[in-house]
Amino acid sequence: MVDPRLIDSGLVLASELSLGAILQRIVELAVEITGARYGALGVIGPDGRLAEFLTVGVDEETRAKIGDPPVGRGVLGVLIEEGRPLRLDDIRAHPRSVGFPPHHPEMHTFLGYPIRVRGTVFGDIYLAEKEGGFTDEDEENLRVLASQAGVAIENARLYEQARRRERMLEAFREIAIAILSGTPADDALALIARHAKELVGADLATVAALDASGRLALRVAVGERAEELRGATFPPKGSISGEAIRTGRAIVVPDASRDPRAYQPVVRLGNMGPMILVPLAERGRAFGTLNAVRMRGGKPFTQEDVDLLQRFAD
Repeated sequence: MVDPRLIDSGLVLASELSLGAILQRIVELAVEITGARYGALGVIGPDGRLAEFLTVGVDEETRAKIGDPPVGRGVLGVLIEEGRPLRLDDIRAHPRSVGFPPHHPEMHTFLGYPIRVRGTVFGDIYLAEKEGGFTDEDEENLRVLASQAGVAIENARLYEQARRRERMLEAFREIAIAILSGTPADDALALIARHAKELVGADLATVAALDASGRLALRVAVGERAEELRGATFPPKGSISGEAIRTGRAIVVPDASRDPRAYQPVVRLGNMGPMILVPLAERGRAFGTLNAVRMRGGKPFTQEDVDLLQRFAD
């Protein structure tokens, strides 16, 4: 028998248009309806790894001690690869189990269920530690919740896309007015960087441009650690910005702190993680890059983010 609370959960999810709020509410409802002690929702990124990981039942102090969130190995990886429900009496006994990191709560019983959006697996709900183990009824309830979640996620995505288009058009209008009115170049670049940062959800946006000495300088920095980064220089040879300028193509970096091409003194100064770099050109000649950055540990950028940043650079 399906839990009657799922009627209310469907209404709750349908009334929310913020994707982040929906994802958190899904995992909260899953824990509430099944009686699990712990719950999580993993969003699968373009590379097949977990790009986001939301939890219930683990406090912030414990999460900090555990360290980086999972990327989708072990039993979590089974759900990503197979895209079907998985119920276990003891997660540690599964042949794909890789154990838990230090400080992670002890977990035995497990129930996982995929969330599909337009037929594609968007992510997975993970539940653990129910006294007596998870039941067929729990699995059926989670199936209904996952179905509701898929509809709510798609609605939120459509809403966010529409809002993003509106904000993008307004940003382009403001930038065009600034350029046509003779705004100084660095001020116009700062305006472009500010709008780009906001629209792709970055923590920091910078413009790196070749200076008179042939080095790349951060002429513009907007957002986290902008004051420390503005004016920093680095050699173009061997750098990611230099590669983007040379090839004329956008480059996506999953984690700048681990990329050997990145100029690490600047990366460490900015605590940089995921990054997009797109070439900037004037009269057909590239002179620098527009860069969007999330802090280390931030979620990866999507292809939609890359396409949007490219439009600002164009």
